Amino acid sequence: MKTARLLFQGMLLIVVFCSFSSIEYNSAKYSSLQKTEATVSTDSVLGVWKYTMTNVEAPYEKGIFFITQKDGTYDVSVKLATGMLTGLDVVVQDNGINFNVNFEGLKRVSFILKVNDDKIMGESYSVIGTSEIFGVRQLPVE
Repeated sequence: MKTARLLFQGMLLIVVFCSFSSIEYNSAKYSSLQKTEATVSTDSVLGVWKYTMTNVEAPYEKGIFFITQKDGTYDVSVKLATGMLTGLDVVVQDNGINFNVNFEGLKRVSFILKVNDDKIMGESYSVIGTSEIFGVRQLPVE
């Protein structure tokens, strides 16, 4: 009976030790994951941005900016209700991005945007005037 009790206590200690080891391992793993995520700049222009514009016709009021980077080059795609447009002459500096888009053929619109945390704001300039732009970063669903 005493031997069975000692055997049970020994096995219990092993289970408890393994559980704590697993917890510490997962904690360290999670901690390193947090550090990796923390190195991603929160004011980066990269991402998916849902935006609205003022002083424009209905098809252009709302859309999504897709801002990506590959091999040091930034790309911008603009999704509208009428389709996708490609950003041209993209320049990124600090927490800002400037680019042009050709609407309806040769109608050029210039965008000057700044990022602050998960918000993007700025203006667009075209032949018909100036528009204010406000947007938010679209975060992945967890």
